[in-house]
Amino acid sequence: MIVLIRRNNTIKIIIVLVLTFSGLFLLTKDSFASNPTIIGFIIEAKQMEGTMRNPVMITGDTSEQKDRPMLELKFDNLSAKNLIIKKLVETPKGLITIEITHKDSALFNHLSLHITNAEFSEHYLPSAGNIGLKNVKLLAHQVTADNLSLPQFNLSFNDGGKVEMEPKSEEELLYMKAVLEKLINSIQQQ
Repeated sequence: MIVLIRRNNTIKIIIVLVLTFSGLFLLTKDSFASNPTIIGFIIEAKQMEGTMRNPVMITGDTSEQKDRPMLELKFDNLSAKNLIIKKLVETPKGLITIEITHKDSALFNHLSLHITNAEFSEHYLPSAGNIGLKNVKLLAHQVTADNLSLPQFNLSFNDGGKVEMEPKSEEELLYMKAVLEKLINSIQQQ
C-alpha cells in the first residue's frame, strides 16, 4: 500500500516536471500576446450623473510616456447610461479592441479615473448628485472602483480598431480642470 502511494506521487511529480519544462521550451516568437501595449481605455456614455469631487492634476504613466500629466476624476457614486468601454491593445499582429457594452445604467461606487482627454456635449443638475454630463467620451489610463453594478453586459474581441482620442497637453488638462470645477461650483450654488 505504501509503495503504491509513493509510486502515485512520483508519477505526479514527473508529469508536473514534464509539463513545466515543455512549456519553457515552446517557441513563443510569433505568440499573439508577446509584448502587448495597452493604449488606454475609451469610456463613452450617453449620460453620466453622480457626485463628483473637484478634479486634481496628477502625473501618471501611460504605455508611451512616464510621468504624463493627467486629470484625476473621483466620483462618490456615478450612474452611466449606454456605457461603452473600449480597451485598445497593440500587439505584433496589429490592434485588438476589447469592447464592453451595457445598454442599461451601470452603477459605480467610489470611482476614480486618471484621464488625459475628456469630451462632453452638455451638463445639467441631476436629481441625485452634483453633476450630470451628456455624450461623454474619456481617454482613461487607470480606472478603479470599490463596487460596480453591470448586470447584463456584452463583451467582444475585435481585430483592428483605431485610436479615437489622443492625450491632451498639460495646459489643455488644466483648462478642462477649471471648466469642471466651475461646473461643480455653479451647480452647487443653484
